[in-house]
Amino acid sequence: MTPREATEAVFDAWERSDADAVAGLFAADGRYEDPLFPEAVVGPEAIRDAVAPAMEEIRNLRIPVRLIAEAGESAMCEASFLCELASGDGRFDFDFAMAVEMRGGKIARLTEYFDTRDLVP
Repeated sequence: MTPREATEAVFDAWERSDADAVAGLFAADGRYEDPLFPEAVVGPEAIRDAVAPAMEEIRNLRIPVRLIAEAGESAMCEASFLCELASGDGRFDFDFAMAVEMRGGKIARLTEYFDTRDLVP
């Protein structure tokens, strides 16, 4: 799997609310770094356990991508995360950038970058 394919697969799994599919993209020691996590999440099982509750809080997610650049075993992208809160109490929308580093066809490190000021009380 190329870095671009992995990036697209992550987005597809998120849009389908499939935590197992997200986790399955990562190497055994793969890292998922997100500003909303208190620390990096390491390993497919921990990644699944970290993203599943977030997926339960949202619905009708779309992740339109503006740009993906790939070089060697890495990719960078700019995209938007656009969804409704599952509670029906509004939306959860933000722009973000993401870096993906591959090793042996699996994600070794995924890092998201976005402004949390309007997202975290």
